[in-house]
Amino acid sequence: MKSNDLEFQYSKALDYYNNEDYNRSVQLLEKLLTSFNDREKTEEIYYYYAYGIFNIQDYVSAAYHFKNFNLKFPGSLKNEEIAFMSAYCYYMQSPRSNLDQQKTYDAIDKLQLFVSNYKDSDRVSRANELILDLNKKIEKKNFEIVKSYYETGKYRSAIYAIDDFLFRFPETMFLENLGYIQLQAYYELGKNSIEEKKEQRIKEAIFACDNYLLAFPSGKYKKETDSIYKKLKEIQNGL
Repeated sequence: MKSNDLEFQYSKALDYYNNEDYNRSVQLLEKLLTSFNDREKTEEIYYYYAYGIFNIQDYVSAAYHFKNFNLKFPGSLKNEEIAFMSAYCYYMQSPRSNLDQQKTYDAIDKLQLFVSNYKDSDRVSRANELILDLNKKIEKKNFEIVKSYYETGKYRSAIYAIDDFLFRFPETMFLENLGYIQLQAYYELGKNSIEEKKEQRIKEAIFACDNYLLAFPSGKYKKETDSIYKKLKEIQNGL
């Protein structure tokens, strides 16, 4: 850091980088960002600097610097790679599925923008894999919300939320779980209804059981569904 030899500093910065000592590398590279008049050298320094920030897992700053790299060097041969890395930084900021998913939506937007801008890139398949992974996280988050309606006794909300979920995620991995949760919600709503609504709601609950058994004749909730179906028929026969 104290040396006046810029080439020596740059050489040491790359040594630190290649030995995965990214903190020291970034410190030197940051000092060198405006030290050279050679545009090609400056581009190379910024390239390693942005990756150094990424490798110390400061993904917010790395996303900024990758984006800024392409603004500063629009004719660089590295533009496609850097554009992908900028989007990938957003992917790395996506939180666990039980937390707010705004950053996940942001990451999907950035990755889709990359796919749109670089249709012929070899990285498109990887970007699509990341988008799929993020969509699964959002799907899981929404599934947990739907399930919470049932678990907190909001049966009508659970029924409507499941219908909306299936519209948004028609190929969901939670299809059987949702079918069972929905028939349970219909059952709870039906058996606890006031008399003038009970007959119709019991019919709806029976219909939900039939749907589950038709879709999953050997499903993991078949035994429980058969039991609920029997109880519903007993209630119906007593009306």
